[in-house]
Amino acid sequence: MKILNPLYDWAFKYLLDNNDLAKKFLSAILKQNVTHLETRNIELPLLKEGNPFYTRFDFKAIIETNGKTEEVLIELQKYRSTDPVSRFRTYLGESYMKEETYKDADGNSHSSTLPLIAVYILGYCPAEFTVPYVIIRNKIYNGLNETELAIESPMVKQLTHNAYFLITTPPKDYEWHGSRQEAIIRLFRQKLRNEERNTIYELEKTPEDEVARELANYLNLGTQEEVIIKQLRAEEEYYEKIGELEIALNQTQQEKEEALQREAEAQKQAVEAQKQAVEAQKQAVEAQKQAVEAQKEKAEAMWKLAKRMKKYGESIEKIKKETGLSKEEIEKM
Repeated sequence: MKILNPLYDWAFKYLLDNNDLAKKFLSAILKQNVTHLETRNIELPLLKEGNPFYTRFDFKAIIETNGKTEEVLIELQKYRSTDPVSRFRTYLGESYMKEETYKDADGNSHSSTLPLIAVYILGYCPAEFTVPYVIIRNKIYNGLNETELAIESPMVKQLTHNAYFLITTPPKDYEWHGSRQEAIIRLFRQKLRNEERNTIYELEKTPEDEVARELANYLNLGTQEEVIIKQLRAEEEYYEKIGELEIALNQTQQEKEEALQREAEAQKQAVEAQKQAVEAQKQAVEAQKQAVEAQKEKAEAMWKLAKRMKKYGESIEKIKKETGLSKEEIEKM
């Protein structure tokens, strides 16, 4: 059957707008029973200026674990490209500052911050991740011997948070195990560059998992919604334009870097040529100095030879011929 691709923002919003399915989706990801869910904030690229590959959903929820209920904030962030960390941190900071109103057992209203849970859906695979579903849970330890402490601390829950990562494009050699979480993750299909549009795609096989199948069936119903189809078409065209712009900007940046590299290389060659010219001039001066020195040594040698020949009575003409000295120079000896 054909389904909307929930990796696209408007398809994902369509899915989470169904409160019952949103609770089942989050319950499966958190591995906790979400009994109550309220949408607090939604940010989509087409609704807000900013990074076009970033989507954010905020929820206030009541979760049940081992018979105990807890009120929490769920920060769900979806990102299709790389390097989202700074933006993730910014919005987490905002969520930590939010206060929610609640009533105590006597019916009195209070405002307070709530524990935070972060869910990240990534359209790419960080190099360090080898599996598509990752959970980070904070624990409390005895600092002296580093043994885990079995205690519940409201303060710790206010200052730290658990995190869940869904990697929609795990490594190609990853072996799927058929878990509920994997079945849900496999509904998300990343579109690689130069591939055909996949805002709607043919699901090869109906999921065996009950929750994943229910999500898939609802996404199948969405393919009949004309408004959703138009929104997805506009979103895909928007991404294509952004992609074209990104390619153009990357190409411009690459050309700029290549031009700067050529300029740097030319400057380097000019410096090297100047260095070689200085070295050549230095060698020429040294050669001239050596030539003068050699000429001086030759003159001294001829002078000594002339004195020796004159001492032994050789004729001035012969001395002149052998040494190249003038008659006046020889007579002065």
